[in-house]
Amino acid sequence: MFTRFTSMLHHAVEALAPNVSLQQEFMSHWKSVNQYFVDVIDHKMSVDQTPVPGHLKHMIQMLVREEAGGEAGVPGPCMEYLLKERILETLYTLARTDCPPGMKQLVLQLFIKLLSHVRQPLLPHIHVHRPVQRLVKMCGEVKASPAETDEIQFLLTLCSVVKQDPYLVNFFIEMPKPKTPDSSKSVMTNNDVIEICPRQSRFIIVDSLLRLMHSEDARVSVKACEGLMLISSLPEENAARHLLANTNFTSKLTSQLCSLYTALPKALYPADIEAVDAKWGLDIASSVDDRHSFPGKRSVISFLSWLDFCDQLIGVAHELVAKALALSIHERFLIALLEPAILQTSEVDAIMATAHLSRCLRLVSSPELITEFAFFILGHESEPEVFGVPSSHRLRQRLLERCDHISEEVCVATWKLFEILLNKPNDHIVRNLVLRNLVSRGYTSSVSLPASAISSPTREHRPLSSPCSLPSTPLTADKPCKSEAAPSGFPLSGETESQSRVKPASFSLDPDDLVTPKDKVTDVSSADGEFVSSDALRSRSSGSGTSPPVFPEQLKRTESNKVELSYSNGGGEGDRVLEKSLKQEDEKDAGIIGRYELLDIRQVVSIFLNILPKDAISSHHSADSGYDSYLRDAQHQFAVMSAWHRKFNWPQKPVSKQNSPDWPFYEGLFLQKLLDKLSTMLQQSYEVNLQVTCVASRLALVPHANIHEFLLNPQLPIRQGCRNLPTVLQKLASDIQARVRIIPDFQKKLLGVRHKLMGYSNNSIRRSDDSSSLLAGVIVFEEFCKELAAIAFVKHHAETLQR
Repeated sequence: MFTRFTSMLHHAVEALAPNVSLQQEFMSHWKSVNQYFVDVIDHKMSVDQTPVPGHLKHMIQMLVREEAGGEAGVPGPCMEYLLKERILETLYTLARTDCPPGMKQLVLQLFIKLLSHVRQPLLPHIHVHRPVQRLVKMCGEVKASPAETDEIQFLLTLCSVVKQDPYLVNFFIEMPKPKTPDSSKSVMTNNDVIEICPRQSRFIIVDSLLRLMHSEDARVSVKACEGLMLISSLPEENAARHLLANTNFTSKLTSQLCSLYTALPKALYPADIEAVDAKWGLDIASSVDDRHSFPGKRSVISFLSWLDFCDQLIGVAHELVAKALALSIHERFLIALLEPAILQTSEVDAIMATAHLSRCLRLVSSPELITEFAFFILGHESEPEVFGVPSSHRLRQRLLERCDHISEEVCVATWKLFEILLNKPNDHIVRNLVLRNLVSRGYTSSVSLPASAISSPTREHRPLSSPCSLPSTPLTADKPCKSEAAPSGFPLSGETESQSRVKPASFSLDPDDLVTPKDKVTDVSSADGEFVSSDALRSRSSGSGTSPPVFPEQLKRTESNKVELSYSNGGGEGDRVLEKSLKQEDEKDAGIIGRYELLDIRQVVSIFLNILPKDAISSHHSADSGYDSYLRDAQHQFAVMSAWHRKFNWPQKPVSKQNSPDWPFYEGLFLQKLLDKLSTMLQQSYEVNLQVTCVASRLALVPHANIHEFLLNPQLPIRQGCRNLPTVLQKLASDIQARVRIIPDFQKKLLGVRHKLMGYSNNSIRRSDDSSSLLAGVIVFEEFCKELAAIAFVKHHAETLQR
């Protein structure tokens, strides 16, 4: 009321008084403020009930008006008067005493307006940065202060000013004279010792932000974290060194993470932890529309939100700050808290700790923190593994041993961790788990067959669905298939890769070898690189015993530049269009010698889709075979993964770094466990099979030539005693062929299990029912082969487009 009356009186006086200059009016307002404090001795009433706020408001308005009408960068008379009379230092003194009550908030608001509205640089002036420094030190001194909101807004304003001109950060680094000649501090980051700066200096703005970071007001805490993110992202190396040496920045942030982790309830379900979606800055309780609530969810959200903040900060921070904070999280959180929890003997606690690690790993995205997680899980080893020699990194060895644990929960949780690990763009992860053993290429055979055995026109070939073409043991030079020839697409181990790529003139494939069952799709690339549905590749052999052949009737281009097919029985014009398209594709592929070089992508896709016996196929009874969706997913995932791994500059062709030709090949413990689990799919539960195939398909998407040929090249000649993914699938398909003959009503039971898995039936699969688990394994195997076929085609298609 009194302030409003004073303002009205002031306007009336201005209307009656003669015109005065802007400087005289500015001086008049400041004298009125001084006169009030001289006249009033007992300051009991709030500052809002005094004329002081009105006078200070007019002073700020005059400074802004003066700058707008004057020359840019040149202080006007009002600004010169403010600096000469040390008005800001006087205001700081009034704010320090907070007399009258509320004066501190008023002064902070005045500084905020001054720094944000006046465009000319003010901080370099000593009569500006000195009171600003003192105000910064004052922020956060009193917990739960009524001025917290204004304090954090003042600090954020300063951070924004410093972000625009990074050199201004030096005004907030106090450097008193060192007491000793050598008073420097060093910080170790990734085996590099960095000399930082003198110990006695202080980074006052960071100290104040760290104090406000622990405010009970969530909005103040979030804004303090924003300020820390702005300061840590400054390009000034001097500021980064002072931040690490003279503040508790890394220890405070890591301690908060550890405190939130230890506060998590012990009794949690891994599925609940996985379902929690938490982002820093959005940690707001919502009990109304929270559909999935469980005891302890708020604690989990708080922990993950803080980890997300640390991850985001590391992603934008200066290189020194990012490495130091990531290393602190590695040492104080991962090693000190998570590792003992994961290595304990209690299965329940180990599963819970593994679920925590998986959720944390899925959340992080900054390269530095991903690297520290990779070193924590896998260690620093890079030399090839030796069979029977355990890893020197205890956690890696224990996790890989748990991949075939007797407890399914432990097994699934561990494989899920490796799936998330393979989904991170980090070169060390792929090299440590897979590449350090595959680069030798010791799995390939160098034994050659006689030329007559390759070019003989009377050589017999059988489709993959024949019993003979699915041997119970991997094909090697000493153990070929019992028929006169090897299965189509799977060369004998004695054949070299080049010999398996024979020309049509000297080696004619049986049409059955390329038959794609009606329920499956084998896409190829059109002449211009578009996707073409593989129904066009169906058999044209009238004596194959399958359904009547179908051909494309016409090719319709859609607006999205895709290929749309319509079909009719018989041949005709569509057959000629298809032949032309495939001929153009063959001519296009003929010049490709790259990362995913294969005999014929059509044969590779057909091999994966036809490896399962016909009687064990159940997808043709559903409306959608699923291959199209696998193509779309594989195309998207491979595009993302290729973008991630492009910076690693992996070779375009499979590399061979074998030290000795007699050196025994060992695929490594990770691939050994993966192939072992895939080979026993018929004896495992549906959940385990689903998770293991997810890991295998994720690994198959990795754009490295050695990994591609080991997992997705069924025509690769394999060395005796070695195996790769196609040979494991061969043996598994042979086992399925034998089970089909033993189990009565196999097809009917298989369809029943598929309906249960797809949700068409309310009956669940009982784990005690061996037949249901086996049939579920057959269905997973069928879908897994479709996914591998889609991945192989997408990789080939991407290579085609690049060339």
